[in-house]
Amino acid sequence: MDARGGMGGMGGFEDFARAAGQEWQNKLGGLGSVLGGIFNDPRHAYAEGQRAYDPWMDRAAGAYNPFYQGGIEGMGKYKDWLNGMSNPQDFINNIMGGYQESPWARYQQQQAERAGTNAASASGLIGSTPWAQQMQQNAAGISSQDMQQWLANVLGINTQYGQGQQNLMNQGFNAAQGMGNIFGQRARDAAQMAYGKERAGDERSGNIIGGLLQMFS
Repeated sequence: MDARGGMGGMGGFEDFARAAGQEWQNKLGGLGSVLGGIFNDPRHAYAEGQRAYDPWMDRAAGAYNPFYQGGIEGMGKYKDWLNGMSNPQDFINNIMGGYQESPWARYQQQQAERAGTNAASASGLIGSTPWAQQMQQNAAGISSQDMQQWLANVLGINTQYGQGQQNLMNQGFNAAQGMGNIFGQRARDAAQMAYGKERAGDERSGNIIGGLLQMFS
């Protein structure tokens, strides 16, 4: 009876020792988990993501920047172009101040003068008042046509210039919108990353504290 009792007592001690050892193994395993949570900070993943994300956003904004800068330059020149036409009379006078008779107009006048002189000589009217008036009218008509053609060409070029500056200005506006969208998205993403980073830190702290309490309870 005593031996069996002794053996039963020894078996109970072994069971107790085994259970205690398993409990400490569990605690050590929990300690390893806690230590892993201390050294494996999930906030590092958010920081790495932010570092990888920022250069691409900078690159996207940089792609718009030349058009944005061109738009700023075009806007200034477009304003100057409009200001130059604020007084139509001064605008036309300034333009006409650069007019010079074309070689083609001079050639036409020479041909008209030669033809008129030949006709007047054949009819005996050369040197007469009607002949002189006709010659003046022919010259004035050729000069007027040449001037109108020159003015139309200059005004056409001027219009194209203004349209070109307006196009640059519109491209700059579109680029500014694109850059604004990029910066807005970047701000939203940064806010989400910051929130996720803080939340991950809070969860990590809670897990570590909970693990310690469970391990030593």
